[in-house]
Amino acid sequence: MNRFIGTRLSRWLVFALCALFAVEPALMAQELPTLGEAGGEALSPLEERKYGEEIMQQYIRRSPEYLDDPETIDYINHLGFQLVAASAARHIDFEFFVMRDATINAFALPGGFIGVHTGLILTAQSESELASVLGHEIGHVQQRHLARSLGRQRDSMLITLGSVLVALLAARSGQGTNAALAVGQAAALSRQLAFSRNDEREADRVGFQILTDAGFDPQAMADLFARMQQGTRAYASVAPAYLQTHPMTEERIADMQARIRTTRTHQHADSLEFQLIRARLRVLQDESTPGLRDRLATFTDQIAHHSAVSDTAAYYGMALADIKLKQPAAAVEAALAARRSTEVPSAMLDDMVALARYEAAGNDAERDQALQLGREASAHFPLSRAVAMQYTDLLQRAQHHAQAIAYLRDQLALSRTDPDFFNFLATSYAALDQKTLQHQATAELYLLLGSTPAAVESNCNLPARRPMPISTP
Repeated sequence: MNRFIGTRLSRWLVFALCALFAVEPALMAQELPTLGEAGGEALSPLEERKYGEEIMQQYIRRSPEYLDDPETIDYINHLGFQLVAASAARHIDFEFFVMRDATINAFALPGGFIGVHTGLILTAQSESELASVLGHEIGHVQQRHLARSLGRQRDSMLITLGSVLVALLAARSGQGTNAALAVGQAAALSRQLAFSRNDEREADRVGFQILTDAGFDPQAMADLFARMQQGTRAYASVAPAYLQTHPMTEERIADMQARIRTTRTHQHADSLEFQLIRARLRVLQDESTPGLRDRLATFTDQIAHHSAVSDTAAYYGMALADIKLKQPAAAVEAALAARRSTEVPSAMLDDMVALARYEAAGNDAERDQALQLGREASAHFPLSRAVAMQYTDLLQRAQHHAQAIAYLRDQLALSRTDPDFFNFLATSYAALDQKTLQHQATAELYLLLGSTPAAVESNCNLPARRPMPISTP
């Protein structure tokens, strides 16, 4: 069940699963809101948000594919909120996240949660192309397509729900799961398709306007969709997952081109972070020793031939791969080369230098020098969650728990909604044997993760359970 995103089930099946868990509370820690009676109104914004939060808590963040990487999360949210700021959906509390999956896909969940596969980030040939997909998904959320679909497709969802129930029973006996799902999917899809085409056209229109207003190149939207469509025209069965869940037509592509002809377009230079994140994800896609060595060789070749990948991004990727391979001296050399190759301020580059220096440190003096670099990066980029998390991690590894606590309290003054900060805080309090404060921090962690009973238990100073993992990479 955890892999329903990774296996690329279409969006309406995701909602059918939500419905299943709403009527089968034994399968979930907390019951989802009911869908209401057939023919009722669309979900309210509050109900929609509740659905999204439950899906994120129960499935997405616990999925092996969920990429709990601070640098990647920082980047995709920064890009996403550039687009949100130019939309009519600014009042919605969006959250962007990344799934470690090589397929080309992105999807919106109820309540403003938007997921992107690593395969899409690596396939996009420019930052504007990636932004165009995010803009399209923001369009779905802004126009409340998800809530409206739930209101008008309850009959289709009941068919799908029945097929999922049959599939679950068949799975217990080891027979017929795929066939049962296929029958329900085909019946529901035939009833959904007319709606989805209209929704896709509207999301194109809204996403195009968001992309343009945010300062990105609108031509990128047409280029990306046309390239995906052209590459799979002869063999629809091997179409990218994104085209399978977002049916593309020649009419939609022609409409985009017509809008471009009447729009004042402009070039948008890719940010350094876009290039660095792509290098980072190439390393994180395959962290096996052979995979890391292959990636090192690729980065070395790219630097030698000055390929489309910038030298800065290639050196950064080399440094990360060297750290994963336990080659700290080589990591320091690559990280410093990356930092010297550009004058653009970058939290990711400064962070990499500090981390590589700490990994290569052979004594307390060298570790203190690395910590100083981390402290400077934190001062230069005070709003970077990734910088804050790495600096805290280095402080704790160096057993500087009192400093870590003081630093974390400053971070919590900015945001009290990040469970990772409370997890760090509980760790340092435990190291200093400050059990009451440890229990309080752990209780805050559980509350943010949606586990109220565990929070009450921890705050009553009962034996604390191990904090729930935020992800299982």
